Amino acid sequence: MPTGRRHAQIVPSLVAVACLTTGCFSFDPLTHAASERLDTFDFYWQRLADDYPLFGDQQLDWNELRRSYRAAVPFAQQPHEFYHLLTGMLSELGDLHVSLSIPTDRFAADGVATTSLLDVDGFALMPIEGRLHVVSWPTQEAPHVPEGVPVDASYPEVWRVQGFPVVLSLVGNLLQGPPSTPIELQLRWRNGSVTRHMMRLPAAGTPRRRHAFAHLHDETMRWQTRATEPFAWIEVATFDDDAVIKQVDTAVTAANTSDGLVLDLRRNLGGRWLIAQYLVERFLREPVELVLVPAHPTSSWLGLIQYELFVRTAWQPRPPTFNKPLVVLTSALTGSSAEHAARILQRYAGASVIGERTAGAEAAIQTEVGPDGSTLRFGSTRVVDRTGVGLQQEGVVPDIAVRLTLEDLERLGAKDAAADWEQRLLKAARGVVYARRGAAGAPR
Repeated sequence: MPTGRRHAQIVPSLVAVACLTTGCFSFDPLTHAASERLDTFDFYWQRLADDYPLFGDQQLDWNELRRSYRAAVPFAQQPHEFYHLLTGMLSELGDLHVSLSIPTDRFAADGVATTSLLDVDGFALMPIEGRLHVVSWPTQEAPHVPEGVPVDASYPEVWRVQGFPVVLSLVGNLLQGPPSTPIELQLRWRNGSVTRHMMRLPAAGTPRRRHAFAHLHDETMRWQTRATEPFAWIEVATFDDDAVIKQVDTAVTAANTSDGLVLDLRRNLGGRWLIAQYLVERFLREPVELVLVPAHPTSSWLGLIQYELFVRTAWQPRPPTFNKPLVVLTSALTGSSAEHAARILQRYAGASVIGERTAGAEAAIQTEVGPDGSTLRFGSTRVVDRTGVGLQQEGVVPDIAVRLTLEDLERLGAKDAAADWEQRLLKAARGVVYARRGAAGAPR
């Protein structure tokens, strides 16, 4: 695909010339900042054009998106406006596997600390089955509820931010900006109505940034054990840290003396493939083969020999094997390598998956660092089993569905609904563990 990087060339059409002579508009030379932003935009667009394997699943024209979004880049007056544009284009993919990390010193000009709408007192978001909802508003800042919406249906979905689609892995960028920046939310209500609501970012930064995944995510928690019952409960929030997974591995060994294990992956968005593999291999009794589908399977050598790549990987049992009943908890945010962990444990280690269908973010991650120092991550190598079936958009289907729904929030309120979900998950996990242990008289 063409890069189109010809910043200095302007070829006005006859219509443009006519407008120019009548004062409709004027051409201005690009500033240094605008040129840098175009370079960053082009770099990331091209990386996806070259290596993103899922355009066939998307109902969009990547070239047309480039033309429309790129035309606005030179007119971004502030850094955050450019990054909102770039994030907006990436959000059009609708892929939880795509994320963009931006250095804080690049997001705002002149060293100004950015703030987030999540830091506004009284404002809270919660993802419900993969869609972001507002569950709390600041005093006297709640929007007007549209006509026809029941009084108790007061948790609207955040449909768009700053005019851009909402993708959970990217929306945090759209909620950020310099202090007091206005943020436009488009809210979709239970009856399908869409309304616009304006809020302002805090006037000053806060010491600790809150997260959009209010009930599922605590950035300080990488893993933890819970005191539950005679069975163990290990929650793993990331597959990004070697030291963490070694500690989890020790906890799995200790859990082998209990009645069973609940492995909680509900807030695990994924991470490094090899770390997920390292943990899962503790539960395997035989090798599991997976097939890698590279973005460019056909290559050539000096133009003389053309060859096609077929790649597989095998996950091997790693003693001491965990041999007690195993339950894996999932949510609509369980993604990437965490999904593969859940699927392999479900299919090949006898685990019962309880919770929600996972995100459906299948491919192995590719990381690209842009000219501005930001980092784009996206799935570039599909991973399927020996039947050719993967997880993209399908996710892992639970054996026992225990969901947190919008109806639960409307019935109980956000805090109590989250607590009720925990109790229902615990009850389902207890039933599986004790049923497998043959404890017919165990409490339920």
